[in-house]
Amino acid sequence: VTMQALKQAPPDMQCKDKFLVQSAVVTEGTAVKDITGEMVQFTL
Repeated sequence: VTMQALKQAPPDMQCKDKFLVQSAVVTEGTAVKDITGEMVQFTL
């Protein structure tokens, strides 16, 4: 994740930015094609 800071703060100092980081621990040798949507648990 790369985020860039604003050059100036918002006038009301209210930021509504959101971002989602998803990660999973996998065993060595796991390829992208081996990972399915069913393997990921979504929690907000």
